[in-house]
Amino acid sequence: MMSNIKITNVHFGLLDWCTLSVYFIGMLIIGAVVSKKVKGVRSFFIADGKMNSIVVGLSLLGTYLSPLTMLALPALSFGDFDLIWSVQLPCRIITAFLITKFVLPRYREAGVISVYEFLELRGHVVLRLLTSLSFIALSIIRMGLITYLTALSLYAATGIDLRLLIILMGGVATAYTYAGGIEAVIWTDVIQVVVLVLGAFLSLFIATFDVWAAGANPIAVAIEHGKLRMLDLRLDPTQVVTAWLILETLFQTMRIYSSQQDIVQRYMTTESTQKANLSVWIAVLGYIPLGYLFNFLGVLFFVYYKQHPDHNVELLSKTMRDAIYPYFVVSVLPQGITGVIIAAIIAAAMSSIDSSMNSSSTVCVEDFYKRFLRPNADEKHFLAVARLLTLFWGALSICMALSFIGSEYAQVIWNKGMGIATNGVLALIVFSFLPKRVNWIAQLIGFICSYGVLIYVMFWTKLNFLLWTVIGNLSCFFIALVFHTIIAVANTVLAKRRTT
Repeated sequence: MMSNIKITNVHFGLLDWCTLSVYFIGMLIIGAVVSKKVKGVRSFFIADGKMNSIVVGLSLLGTYLSPLTMLALPALSFGDFDLIWSVQLPCRIITAFLITKFVLPRYREAGVISVYEFLELRGHVVLRLLTSLSFIALSIIRMGLITYLTALSLYAATGIDLRLLIILMGGVATAYTYAGGIEAVIWTDVIQVVVLVLGAFLSLFIATFDVWAAGANPIAVAIEHGKLRMLDLRLDPTQVVTAWLILETLFQTMRIYSSQQDIVQRYMTTESTQKANLSVWIAVLGYIPLGYLFNFLGVLFFVYYKQHPDHNVELLSKTMRDAIYPYFVVSVLPQGITGVIIAAIIAAAMSSIDSSMNSSSTVCVEDFYKRFLRPNADEKHFLAVARLLTLFWGALSICMALSFIGSEYAQVIWNKGMGIATNGVLALIVFSFLPKRVNWIAQLIGFICSYGVLIYVMFWTKLNFLLWTVIGNLSCFFIALVFHTIIAVANTVLAKRRTT
């Protein structure tokens, strides 16, 4: 099992622990300071709409820069994918244009705190509840698995106790999110982005220097082994190739920036639509070069270990490639710097975890508790409920992560769970923006039927996972249109019969 991997020749010394401790304490201090500003639930959820656009943009960037970026991209380019995953990065510019031109202004105009309220305004409360539940399911999966998979990678590379890592990440993130709400999340995200970028550039500089010192040109070695390959022009639907990467990126980024509460909620924390749009562009234009950087780091690690063969890397490349980056950090870099970069990897996880906690609490309060149970309660009551929910989500994420220890199916659960939890939501969002409204019952039928299509594709075909989001949302969209037409025709026929 992955959690039984044993790696030798690593160092994580006292100075590294001190660096890590400073990071955790800093996060807690930010939560404590910001907590004094939280007077009601609007402060807790949207910081009263007074956050700086640059700060919010960096927070959006931090939330999107999950450990999947920091660990998985180097792992992919270290392995057989070379730089193929990097080709989809510029596609995010299309997403940013569509979001800032058409989507974000409508949300701001509607004044919604929960993005799923917009589906009720443009459709029906049933659609609001379904998409809210989908997001909660997504958040539960993300919080538990991001915590576990990040901790597992660090454990495999450093030997730090797996349970300790899980409890530290989940516990500290819960504490500052409970105290300071979205403003604490945003400010800690900013610090986490700074630490993450610093760690990435330190790794790039030191690995490049060591390769040059060994008498090799890293670019020449990479070219020699075909590691700078960026295109795979096959159209095989069972393989991860350029065409499906681009298609999936367009669908997935549109889904994330238009329908994922932890992202959309930040649009409401700025003072104006113009400033919210600026935040989106900062996040997208910041992610693109960082995506290239993390892709290239994997190539650089490949070159480095060609010059410095290591049996531990051979083991990790066969069993847990995501641990190669942290292993490089703890086996090559000097103490102190090691602590900074391990803190950066933890920061990438915590940035996703804290956002999921706060946004899940927001959805529960806005879409369920306030909507159905206590619509007339005061701000302080809703704030107390939101904080209790934050504690609940934090405890649940820790328990879920701990329950995965020893499991061989965490990655499978991640891939298929994410596909199921996000299925059809983008299609419903698109319907809410159409000038002519689509019958909500038809949308509901399309949403339900698309799960049958998705499950068939997942379990009974060999189509690669990049196509799941595309197929699920397209099936929801077109099935809903078919039933909308059927319902419209049926209503027309019935109306004529009544008049005759």
